[in-house]
Amino acid sequence: MQKENVAPAYSQARLVIPWVLIFLSSLLLSTWAHAQAIKLQRQGEYTFITGGLNDEEQSYLEAQAPKYPIQLVFRNNGQITDVKDVALRVKNVVGDVMVETRIKGPFLYLNPPASGRYTFEADLGAETISMTKDLIGRRYLHLVFDFNKPKVE
Repeated sequence: MQKENVAPAYSQARLVIPWVLIFLSSLLLSTWAHAQAIKLQRQGEYTFITGGLNDEEQSYLEAQAPKYPIQLVFRNNGQITDVKDVALRVKNVVGDVMVETRIKGPFLYLNPPASGRYTFEADLGAETISMTKDLIGRRYLHLVFDFNKPKVE
């Protein structure tokens, strides 16, 4: 009976394993870097995240979305590309400003402390869009603010 030579297979595995580890660690660092770019923000009892300027940020936000019952999308002329620096105010039912920020991308996900009626005011340039909506129970609000939308006559 002839003995099989396992040394070449072992040698090849020793060469491949470091490359696999480098690849996996780069994926983890990439995800971590995007998580760092999109920071959790807090104003009072409200927490939110904003971003989505590239595919990686959008993937990260998509994974985080179920944690945020209010999901806002900002478009300029029907497009989400390069939408940033929109001024946003979130008011409670009596009109007090609960959150005031400038978005860092076309998406903002907000986690309020409770259900209720909220007014969202978004400014881009000279245009202001305002919406008042009710967040009820465990439902989600998905609102789209479309600036510079072509007027249909």
